[in-house]
Amino acid sequence: MEPREPFESWLLSRVAQAVEAEEVPEALLTDLHAEIAAAKERSQNEADVAAIRQMADLAGVDPEQAAEVLTAMEAQPEVTRELVLRQIAEAWLEGQPKAYQHQHETG
Repeated sequence: MEPREPFESWLLSRVAQAVEAEEVPEALLTDLHAEIAAAKERSQNEADVAAIRQMADLAGVDPEQAAEVLTAMEAQPEVTRELVLRQIAEAWLEGQPKAYQHQHETG
């Protein structure tokens, strides 16, 4: 998958808005910055493997199915991939307050 500079900028901006609106904890933005920086240090193959693992974990599907989804996304035009990634990110962001609350209740 090619670099997602516009998507990364949009995602960071969107999470910053959510932090400002007190919808998610500020730590989420800090963690996101760190994860993006770490991802830039990985090779493309390592990044793909990490993306597959994260998709499988988030969606509750097996890694083989997640790999098929990643391959299908890569075959799409850039504008389509960007739209799908933004929809996934919005859904993920909506779940963050619940995940954060659950983590602190059980942690």
